[in-house]
Amino acid sequence: MSGNSKVHHGVPAQSLTVLKPQKLGRHHHKIPQFIKESTNKNPRLMGDYFLRNYRISLELCRVDVQEAGEQTPDCIYRSPMGKVGFSIDRALLTEALECYYGGTVVPNQDTPPLSTSEHRMRHRLGLDLSYIFARSILSGETFGPLEHYENDYEEITWEYVAQFEYISHLTQSRSSIFIYLDAELVDELTLRLAGPLPARLPGNPLDHIQHLPVRLDCVVASVQMPLSQVLALQLNDILMVRPLDRYEVRINQQKLFRGTVFEEDGALFLTSLESVKAQ
Repeated sequence: MSGNSKVHHGVPAQSLTVLKPQKLGRHHHKIPQFIKESTNKNPRLMGDYFLRNYRISLELCRVDVQEAGEQTPDCIYRSPMGKVGFSIDRALLTEALECYYGGTVVPNQDTPPLSTSEHRMRHRLGLDLSYIFARSILSGETFGPLEHYENDYEEITWEYVAQFEYISHLTQSRSSIFIYLDAELVDELTLRLAGPLPARLPGNPLDHIQHLPVRLDCVVASVQMPLSQVLALQLNDILMVRPLDRYEVRINQQKLFRGTVFEEDGALFLTSLESVKAQ
């Protein structure tokens, strides 16, 4: 080993895109846009949940979906499709807690430590909002039953985190809700985005190729002229073109046949075909 770098460009390492083998050949790149489009179709789902259950009026400000990176969720749930993570900013968490118990003053979001009531409320919000998120992107379906999951010996690979930023009409503060998707769950979503696999036709595959549609182009006239004259052409100009003696039939710009054209009952027909290679 010479020790010399094989990367010969001025792009900083942090700007390079690192390919992940588990994503190759899959539609992972469609997941962020899919989540954003699903949210835009039903932007009030989570907001209506808070208004109905906690009398909190929230307005959705922004939806962002990024690769999870080093972030870790506060709560993890296991479903038949994969694992879901959940986090919520403490300002919105304590506001929900106070409104649920009838309070009027929202405590300082930086007050440590997290109380037992806040832990219970976060777990409850995590379950409910994860179900709502699933129904939003799966057209009413869910990820299946969610179970609280804790395993210190397993390292979960989080692929994407969806951030939903809201502004509270009560406190005028901005807070975010985060939904994490693990690799297994993202794989399931990509399969749904790809749609069902086409049924395999019986018989010899070579026979099926012969039934593929092919576009034939027939060149009835052509002209060669300098580029300066082409650029000088104006609307309604008349260009003199001499018809060809034999018309070329092409497939994907490749010459295949030559033939003649005749007219009958107002329709044009191509006849007297001969192979170009035979000439």
